[in-house]
Amino acid sequence: MKSGLLQLADLLFASRCALCGTTDHLTVDGGNAYCPNCLEQLAPAPVNRCGRCAAEIGLYASSVQGCVHCRRRKLRFDGVVCLGMYEGALRKALLAAKWSFSAVRMRSLGALMSIERATELSEQPFDRIVPVPQHWRQRLVRNFNPAWIVANELASRLNTNCNVHLLKRTSRTRPQKRVSVTQRFENQDGAFAVTHPPAVQGQRILIVDDVLTTGATCSEAAKVLKAAGAKSCSVAVLARVLDHSA
Repeated sequence: MKSGLLQLADLLFASRCALCGTTDHLTVDGGNAYCPNCLEQLAPAPVNRCGRCAAEIGLYASSVQGCVHCRRRKLRFDGVVCLGMYEGALRKALLAAKWSFSAVRMRSLGALMSIERATELSEQPFDRIVPVPQHWRQRLVRNFNPAWIVANELASRLNTNCNVHLLKRTSRTRPQKRVSVTQRFENQDGAFAVTHPPAVQGQRILIVDDVLTTGATCSEAAKVLKAAGAKSCSVAVLARVLDHSA
């Protein structure tokens, strides 16, 4: 963990790679926090991913009806795009970014996703990008909402409207990582509400969060958005977690 002075220096000067700490060949693209070598590690080429939940599956496995990770789950969204699996360099970078005083690292990951997953994100045009909201009490103890940062970055690069207040939390649920996998859908039931339903009517919406494990949170968000009249709801996350270790 970096000291407060080093984090402040990174925020002001952005001269050190946030992952490996090198000062060599650091590219600065709108406040990019990672060197070229680390950027390659953060966005490995996808091998074969489930189109329904974005989990990595076998080379010859079919996911027409979902995969072993999602087939038995009732997911309300229409598909998932993710930067990578929650492991290795991406896991390390994402954990550090979520707890950083600066949002530069999270913005950099959002920018990387918009570039590396541009094809998947452009397959279906979106009318609105909506981040998964935090409860107001959670915002008091967190420096920022990671989903907001990534959503704004995607919106600016995809030239799409971002509505950070279109979806709100109506209750403070237990953190998903503290709930068993079998109870996560129940934990999110009734957790969201649409603040302005007319803005959702007939819209193709991209829901954004930092990670996806069971899909319960994004599924609940998609459920209320579709109930308010959304035409479709897809999901974009930085990382796909295949167990409950997030």
